[in-house]
Amino acid sequence: MAFPRVGRRSLLAGAGAALIARPALASPGEPRELRLYNVHTGESFRDVYHNGEGYFAAALPRLNWFLRDHREAAASEMDPRLLDILWTVQRNYLRTHGARVTLNVHSAYRTERTNALLRSEGAAQNSYHKFGRAIDISAQGYGIYFLYDMVQSSGAGGVGVYMRSQFAHLDTGPRRHWIQPLW
Repeated sequence: MAFPRVGRRSLLAGAGAALIARPALASPGEPRELRLYNVHTGESFRDVYHNGEGYFAAALPRLNWFLRDHREAAASEMDPRLLDILWTVQRNYLRTHGARVTLNVHSAYRTERTNALLRSEGAAQNSYHKFGRAIDISAQGYGIYFLYDMVQSSGAGGVGVYMRSQFAHLDTGPRRHWIQPLW
């Protein structure tokens, strides 16, 4: 699957593609289940999307729709690496806290129009959300500091933590990190 290049970020991606961290690999044959809740639509997704050998063809379209732009009722093909990053975050919670966690989805795919609406709130003009390569999440039952710890080792390229809004941004772009403080 090919993804379009995006402005100045493409320069970084081309130069630093080898630096993009990958999610921790599962044991061969280990199924990958996602537990997701969309805070805007009230929908849940709880299913295995990968059997440890490959992606389930039936699960990907359902995930694409679940992660749609709810304002426009428009879906896009999500980067499967992003799904693996989400699974890695959930696996990190299980390993460190002994609990399965549901991730709240605040934003995933965005149309050009939705992204333009969100520019006043700080959305990047060439946001990875527009290309199905980014997601904003929080974790049910855990605060932002736990989430910060879990996403740092997720294998995401971009990791942003928004303390005021209580969510984290993850994407499959070049490796970079940022924190928006509380003030």
